[in-house]
Amino acid sequence: SKQNWGDFRNKKGQVRGGVFTQSAGGINQRVWMLINKGQVFQDMLLHTGVRNIVDHALGNNYLLSSHSANIAKPGGVPMRLHTDQWWMPMPTRPDRTHLPAGSITREQTDHPDTASIWPRVVLNVVWMIGDFTAENGGTRIVPGSHLWGRRPDNPDDNTIETVALEGPAGTVGFLDGRIWHGTGANISDQLRWAILTTFCGPQFRPQENFTVGTDTKVLADASPDLLSLLGFKVWNAYGRIESPAVEYIQPGEQSLGELRPHP
Repeated sequence: SKQNWGDFRNKKGQVRGGVFTQSAGGINQRVWMLINKGQVFQDMLLHTGVRNIVDHALGNNYLLSSHSANIAKPGGVPMRLHTDQWWMPMPTRPDRTHLPAGSITREQTDHPDTASIWPRVVLNVVWMIGDFTAENGGTRIVPGSHLWGRRPDNPDDNTIETVALEGPAGTVGFLDGRIWHGTGANISDQLRWAILTTFCGPQFRPQENFTVGTDTKVLADASPDLLSLLGFKVWNAYGRIESPAVEYIQPGEQSLGELRPHP
C-alpha cells in the first residue's frame, strides 16, 4: 500500500483507527513547526547559498510555507507520488469550462491543456541530515515531470519509474514544486533523517500558519528577513491589517475595533 497524505479522518471527523500503523504508511515521523524548535532551525532559513537558489527560482519575494523534519523509519511504505503545488488551477482556454479554484483537491483537478503548463511557484529544500540512499527511503522523483503540465492523478501514474534522490549527510537538494515525488520505502535497518523546507510565492497560502503558530519569543528576536518569510511583511498591500502604509504587521496588533457614534 501507499501512504495518502492527509487521509487521516473518517466521515465523522474522527481519526481513523490504524491510520498511523506501519501497514498504512504512518510509521514515518514528522516534526512540524521547526521555527519554534531552536535557533539552529531559524538559522537554516538564512543560509546564503540556499537562499540564493530560492531567489533565483521564486524571485524577489516569497514566503516560508513549511519547515519540518521527516524521519523515514525501517518498514515504512512509499508515499504516493504527488506535486507540492497541486492546488494551482490548470491553464485554461477561454472556450472551455474550468474547475473553480475552490473546488480543486488533491484527488480532483482539471484535464490539462498541453499547450501551456503551470509556472513554478514552490521550491522544496531537502536537507539530508543523514545519508540518503535508495534503500533507506531517499525521496523518489520522476525527472522531467515538472514540465509535463499535469499531476500524477491517474491510476497508472504510481507505477511510473522513479529515481532516488541520493547523497551523503550534509547534502542539500532542491525540488521544483511541480516535480512528481514522494518519500521512498525504507528497506534498510536504519532511520533516514531529513529536514524539509518549502518556500512559495507571496500570493499563496503556506502549509504552516506561522502568523498564528510562531512563538512570541521567536518573533521578538526575528530579523526583518525572517519576519518577511513568516508572512508578517505586507506584500503589494496584501496581508495588511489597518493602515496601508505599514510595511510590517505586528503580532497581536489590535484593530480600531467597532465603529460607534461620537458621544
